[in-house]
Amino acid sequence: MSIPRSQVEKKRFSSFTGKGLLEVPSPTEKDWPKDDEGDYVFKDSGQEMDSLPQPYRMINKMVNLLFDQSWKVIQERDALREAELSRIQPVTYPPHVENKLSKMPNCMAVSQDYVFIGGAKGFSIYNLYSAKQICIWEKLKVDVTSIWTTDLGNEILIAPVDEMGIARLFYFYKDSLFLIKAINEASSL
Repeated sequence: MSIPRSQVEKKRFSSFTGKGLLEVPSPTEKDWPKDDEGDYVFKDSGQEMDSLPQPYRMINKMVNLLFDQSWKVIQERDALREAELSRIQPVTYPPHVENKLSKMPNCMAVSQDYVFIGGAKGFSIYNLYSAKQICIWEKLKVDVTSIWTTDLGNEILIAPVDEMGIARLFYFYKDSLFLIKAINEASSL
């Protein structure tokens, strides 16, 4: 039993038209849907690598791992070198005069143009630029453990503390040293 040809064509035609009307996009570009171009990846079939046999794949993975680890070490060293070069190098001044001390100093302070060095049996005052000893204060059984200085314009107040906890206040003016007061001094000494 054969079906006439005109009926088959009508069925095909009716199946295409029964779906509804097709939408025609608007002519303006701003109405088009926004697709992110970053979502599409184009692959070049000529650059795809063929799969290697097993022993060569393992060797390839090991070589790539070694390369990646080496590259990380190179980047870390480069970052350290960049950080070291970007640091500001402090200015260093060579000494003009060398001064040898007879004893090991316990403490040191700097104020104006003077260096105050505390040690066994008192403290001494040196000129900062000529390294010449200007003044010395010595007292038997007094080991200066710390020394503070305060600049008062042309004058300097000096406060050395000895191992007994006794603080003394000195006044230094025009290369002369004056004892003002001893603090925490026991009267029985």
